[in-house]
Amino acid sequence: MTYLINPKITVRQSNIVIGTILGGSSLVKPAKGKNCYLSMRSKDLEWISWKSDELKDVANVDPITKEKTYRWHSICYPLFNDYYKQFYHQNKRTLNIDTLNLLQEMSIAVWFKDCGKIKSNKAIFNTNIWKEKGSKTIIKYFKSLEWECEMFKERNNFRIRLSEDSTQEVLDMMKNLD
Repeated sequence: MTYLINPKITVRQSNIVIGTILGGSSLVKPAKGKNCYLSMRSKDLEWISWKSDELKDVANVDPITKEKTYRWHSICYPLFNDYYKQFYHQNKRTLNIDTLNLLQEMSIAVWFKDCGKIKSNKAIFNTNIWKEKGSKTIIKYFKSLEWECEMFKERNNFRIRLSEDSTQEVLDMMKNLD
C-alpha cells in the first residue's frame, strides 16, 4: 500500500531515524514503490525493541527474528523519501557536512549506540559504511564540535576514535536515551 500522507513525527523521532541511518540501518527504495522505508537489524533485542517502540508511529510491526538477528522495518511513507535524498546519491550512501551540522544530541547518541563501542576509555565509531570520504567528513564534523579524534582502520574497516574527554561528552549524550 502506498501512503501519500505522512504521520506526524516528533523531533525526537526524527533524531532517532537520523541516528539509526548514521549507525548503519538502511533506507530501502522498493523497485516498484513510490516511497522508501527504514529497515534496521540488530542482535540486541532490547535495543531494537526500544527503537521500535519509539518509532511506533511509522510502523505496524514489532521486531521479528530471522537467522538469529532481530529485524524491524517501517511502513513506506513519503517522509522516508526526504531522508533518502539526504543520505543517498545515485542509490549509494553519501554524507555531507551540512547533514551532520543538523545533528542533535539524540541523533549522536543513537548513532553511537548502533555502531559504537568503548575501548580503553575511548569511543570508537564504526564508519565503514560511509567509506573513507564519509569518514573524513565525520572527522571534520567532530572537530567542529571540538572533539579530539582520529580515523584509523581496524580489520580493513574505517573507524573513528575519540579522545577520553570527547568520549565523556558522548557518554553524557547517551543519558538522553531514557
